[in-house]
Amino acid sequence: MTKKKTMMTNKYDIIEVRMCRFFAMVIDWYLTNMLAVIPITFYFRGDDYLQPYMFELNEYSFQIGLLLGIYAIIIGIVYYVVIPSFVWKGQTLGKKLCKIQVIDQNANELTLQTILKRELLGAVILEGGIIITATYIRKLLPLFGLASFVTPLKYIAYALTIVSIGYAYFQPMSQAFHDKIANTLVIKK
Repeated sequence: MTKKKTMMTNKYDIIEVRMCRFFAMVIDWYLTNMLAVIPITFYFRGDDYLQPYMFELNEYSFQIGLLLGIYAIIIGIVYYVVIPSFVWKGQTLGKKLCKIQVIDQNANELTLQTILKRELLGAVILEGGIIITATYIRKLLPLFGLASFVTPLKYIAYALTIVSIGYAYFQPMSQAFHDKIANTLVIKK
């Protein structure tokens, strides 16, 4: 273990980091979901009040549903990959507000490759329970005649997310599956 990592782990308050991770996740989830529905909220609802059906992509023409889905996926990629890679090294807005940061296991800043592994492979493809990108990938499936896959994929994603959170609870550095895949840690900044 490097001296830098040893110093970091000696000061690691797992309860504080877990609480900060939870609040950061809530902030990030809320913000990305609000950004993803801007076109529906301000344009596609017309003069009607917002209704739950308005957030289902298959309620629109194929082109509009596809456009809304791609827009939401881009929001997720910018928020979870581009910002932590190039703007706030290892941080989303939620992590920044909660004063936590994602680093690699050697206590270095993250590379783009590591963030892609953590967010796209780990959080979207493997877990995929609550992250906006995975949600909208599932919402796009009915547009391609694959509606029967949505519910099973959703339950698998939720189950894997819950198992990942449970797994992280028993890890000394509170690493979820997406952290293990990318060899990352979340620390207080």
